Amino acid sequence: MILLVDMDAFFASVEQAYHPHLRGKAVIVCGDPSRRGVVTAASYEARPFGVRAGMPTAEAKRLCPDAEFVEGSPRKYVEKSLELLELFLTYTPDVEPFSVDEAFLDLGKLGARGATREAAIAMAREIQQRITDEHGLSASIGIGPNKLIAKMASGVNKPRGLTPLDEEEFRRLFWPMDVQELWGVGPKMSEHLKRMGIATVGDLGRAAESQLEQSFGLIGPHLRNAAWGRDQTPVIPYHEGVDPKSMGHEVTLPEDCREDAFLEGTLLRLSDQVARRLRGDGFVSRTLTLKLRDFRFRTITRQRALTVAVDDHLAIFEVVRSLWRANWKGEPLRLLGVSAGALEHKGEGEQGELFSTDDRKKTLQAALDQVRDKLGEASVVPAGSLMHRGTSGHVPFGAMKRKDPGSLSREARKEPGKP
Repeated sequence: MILLVDMDAFFASVEQAYHPHLRGKAVIVCGDPSRRGVVTAASYEARPFGVRAGMPTAEAKRLCPDAEFVEGSPRKYVEKSLELLELFLTYTPDVEPFSVDEAFLDLGKLGARGATREAAIAMAREIQQRITDEHGLSASIGIGPNKLIAKMASGVNKPRGLTPLDEEEFRRLFWPMDVQELWGVGPKMSEHLKRMGIATVGDLGRAAESQLEQSFGLIGPHLRNAAWGRDQTPVIPYHEGVDPKSMGHEVTLPEDCREDAFLEGTLLRLSDQVARRLRGDGFVSRTLTLKLRDFRFRTITRQRALTVAVDDHLAIFEVVRSLWRANWKGEPLRLLGVSAGALEHKGEGEQGELFSTDDRKKTLQAALDQVRDKLGEASVVPAGSLMHRGTSGHVPFGAMKRKDPGSLSREARKEPGKP
């Protein structure tokens, strides 16, 4: 039996737990509420007004003008996520954090304590109650024979839902639903499937494997198995580590912009952020992706595979700038994003250095990284982005390397909302 614990409206609920005056109120978590941006999370009190994650903050204010708009605190959410991980580990060592607000728990090694549906339900109820009693939060839990069913079951009854499903129950519940309800099927794939006459999860389960393989390659048979509720993906315990699949940064501009110099400077800053994360975690990338969203909220992504893996901001910038120039038609843009994929651990498949200048460049880069680790991300930035510092200061510099709580200054240790 596998559990998927999915925290309910996690960011907003954490804010309500930290700040009692927010409890019972419509809470919307976003970036700086005084600037343009998007909704990161909405409490259940805000959702009846139509507020949802990803919505522009201005629209959320129009729909729910009396809501409390709170600037998000990623560090706070990560710390709470780690506290919840410690709770889960008191039940099983096989815990795989799936995101900051979700985790899989594999009960397979617990013997009789986790072998039956009834035992798993009892354990899930206890976990739910402890999350409420010890953290003031709520969670919905899905229970199933594999990760796919547990994941989809967790969203059936929210908030505070507890839903066990076996394969037969999974098919009975999900086969009549739109094919996009299946975990792993996004809007683009859903459109493709519907053009093939596959509109529901059941249609996908009944589709010919050869047809799916012809359209989607190796993923085709996997999609059909998923529609049947079959999944062999193991739960990977957190202590074994799961490498990230990509790293990226994106920013909503303070106003719709068509000034190419400003946009280019923003891309340079974003490329620098991504490169910093790659080097900090010891990765190089072989695939770079550019994301553009225009003033009409139309979003495009363009990707390029590289022959040599990179972790240098100028190499990343050159690629994303060429993608931008090839795909931007001059319309005002609302959002820019840069991400690196096909990650490899540094040293895997890297070509040897041919020139001493490469060594000098890497030595300089390492020195600059050390300065930023000590003095903060804003201490050293690409000169090209400073050309527009009067207007592009909104671009975040990315998270600093995490310090030990004991090393924080007295100012940094203050609790949120306290003077």
